[in-house]
Amino acid sequence: MQTCDMANTLDKLEQLFAKVRALPAERQELALEALAEIAASDLYILSDAERAVLEPALARAKRGEFASDEDIEEAIRKPWV
Repeated sequence: MQTCDMANTLDKLEQLFAKVRALPAERQELALEALAEIAASDLYILSDAERAVLEPALARAKRGEFASDEDIEEAIRKPWV
């Protein structure tokens, strides 16, 4: 299982920011809005759509069903579409 340390998190953020910088301006604006909303509040309230996406994953986690390290690496390396 992978551990999460601050250096790893910061590296991932930098990689993500580089990908966002390469997006068209319209997509960059969407990313900016999402990050601004998250950063503006100590508490993030999920929308109904976000909750609907996350609930099945939370149910799997409660059952102890987690992605393998290989699945995680594959997902991270997939190109943005």
